[in-house]
Amino acid sequence: MSTVAVKKKRKTSPAKRNLIWDIVISLGFLAVFSQEITGETLHEWLALALFAGLITHLVLHWKWVVNVTKRIFNAKLNRKTRMSYAVVLGLTISFIFMGVSGLLISESVMPTLGFQVGNEAFEDLHEAASNATLIMVGVHLLQHWKWIVTNSRKYIWGRFIK
Repeated sequence: MSTVAVKKKRKTSPAKRNLIWDIVISLGFLAVFSQEITGETLHEWLALALFAGLITHLVLHWKWVVNVTKRIFNAKLNRKTRMSYAVVLGLTISFIFMGVSGLLISESVMPTLGFQVGNEAFEDLHEAASNATLIMVGVHLLQHWKWIVTNSRKYIWGRFIK
């Protein structure tokens, strides 16, 4: 009887997967906020891709969202988690306003999809929501900075520095 070696597929750790996804989203965010470099058309299409990335990010962390939502009014919930939840909620709201207003002032995406919008009345809302989002993304990164540094050392820099 011969034995065949079965190669086990190594599962990527959730921390590594999240780090890679967070880097992709961060790069997308920087690209979307570089409208002067990308131009209007690429800005709009990148924003749609970023939106898909953010939905994926929420799905990856959905268990945390549900668990904290259930406990948000529990006095035993620690302050750090409560603040993180508030920032995530604020980010979600600002991203929705930014995205919807962006679609309402779209000059490329919506016409390509057969919709005529271009309502300039929403440009101020889009700018305000974009600025709020930028600030909250910064706060979100600061809240998770230790995790970012630790996992970057482990999964990125650790491969080069031994």
